[in-house]
Amino acid sequence: MGIELGIGMAVGAFFICMGYMVRTKKDFSLLAGFRVMWEPINKERLGNRIGILLILIGIIAILTSIFTIWFGAAAGEISGILVIIDVILIMIAIGLDQMGY
Repeated sequence: MGIELGIGMAVGAFFICMGYMVRTKKDFSLLAGFRVMWEPINKERLGNRIGILLILIGIIAILTSIFTIWFGAAAGEISGILVIIDVILIMIAIGLDQMGY
């Protein structure tokens, strides 16, 4: 049980660090398709949006590793759905940036 908690904490901390880098330094090189398919139009706004969403994924990963101890697989299913929604929101944020909003 301890190893799953440690892995969840490490993955969550990694996503939080990625979100911090994207939000403060506007470093989009970690995102798939950067400079191949799209170039950011408004780096500040896009960095802020995607940074917050990546930090949210990290928090979900940490909370999932904690709540799985008590609730089992139900916590994993709920967090999986939340992460899928979060990834869709990241795609929407990139699309809004490409449209100029």
